[in-house]
Amino acid sequence: MNDDQRAERVKVTLHRSAIGSATVVVPVITAADAASPAPALMSPDEALQVLALAQRTAENHITAANRHAQQVRSEALASAEQIRLEAHSYAEKVRAEANRLRDEARSAAELRGRDADAQAAEIRRQAESTLAGARAEADRIVAGGHERAEQLDLRAKQRYEDAVGSLAIRREALQKQIEALAMFDADYRHRLASFMHTQLRALWIEQSGAGEMPEIEVQRPGGPVGCPEVS
Repeated sequence: MNDDQRAERVKVTLHRSAIGSATVVVPVITAADAASPAPALMSPDEALQVLALAQRTAENHITAANRHAQQVRSEALASAEQIRLEAHSYAEKVRAEANRLRDEARSAAELRGRDADAQAAEIRRQAESTLAGARAEADRIVAGGHERAEQLDLRAKQRYEDAVGSLAIRREALQKQIEALAMFDADYRHRLASFMHTQLRALWIEQSGAGEMPEIEVQRPGGPVGCPEVS
């Protein structure tokens, strides 16, 4: 160690210690300085003052470091609490969104169920209406068929009665014509017989003179002698 170094009263080494973001400066007396003889120029009072100053500086830095550490700890606790609150809020939002989606899904399922029930009821109603209409149409067709059959039967009976009646009328007319022809035939035969009797009588008188003509039986109306009269 040279003379200049020995002339130094106390060599103070600043020891920087990082505590958090603060820097603490601690005065340290090296071993070489402690082993070397104290300079004759430093008095004990001066040494005590330097030591007290170094202690105060160290205490100030330690206090600042503790205060900074406390601030950092408070900020960390506040940040952790904020994160916890945000996480809780986010969880609540997620839970609320899940509940909303669940309620919407349940409402949609209930709505689809109601729609399906309504559609089934409408289909059932339409089927019943169609069946009732088909039954009514079938009954109407059957009733119309019965009515038409009755009308056809009535017309057939009417035609039969008309035909039978016309046949009876024609039979009666033919019967009258037959009777008229029979009367004409009988009258014709009677007249013919009378005419022939008259001619025979005249011929007999011319041939036999005054003798009497034998009686000739005149045919009765209705046919020759011995034949039944036509009624």
